[in-house]
Amino acid sequence: MDKDYLLFHKPFISEEEIDEMVDTLRSGWLSMGPKTIRFEEEFNKYIGSKKSVAVSSWTAAGHLTLEAFGIEKGDEVIVPTMTFPATAEIVCYFGAIPVIVDVDKDTLNISLDEIEKAITPKTKAIIPVHYGGQPCDLDEIQEIAKIHNLKVLEDAAHSLPATYKGKK
Repeated sequence: MDKDYLLFHKPFISEEEIDEMVDTLRSGWLSMGPKTIRFEEEFNKYIGSKKSVAVSSWTAAGHLTLEAFGIEKGDEVIVPTMTFPATAEIVCYFGAIPVIVDVDKDTLNISLDEIEKAITPKTKAIIPVHYGGQPCDLDEIQEIAKIHNLKVLEDAAHSLPATYKGKK
């Protein structure tokens, strides 16, 4: 690797994970199958959920959720400045408008004040991102959403194993 290359994050991959990957590739199941079911079951136990559905990425999960929310062309969805482009891109996929708001300078999570300022009659949802594994203030975000009849889609792709008020 070039010595001038700046690593954002150096992943740690154990031999156990490599062995599991090789076993998966040799299993013949490269999409939905026994390993996916096992992953969903183990993930449910880990986070204390009754049901989860594994998809290929947060982008896929976000897309499915916005579809379920009924997001349409011209709707507005609030997203933070500090995020991966996919967070706003899935909004654009529907012809909706990502409304980009600033983040809190101390947490780098979406600013509650900026959410309030950005809400218009076209606003349909908020996508808070738990930046760097630090959970957003979900109680406040849910309260804002309730007052304005908005949906909330959490981007928690990088938040495991974080907890919010004792809940994973």
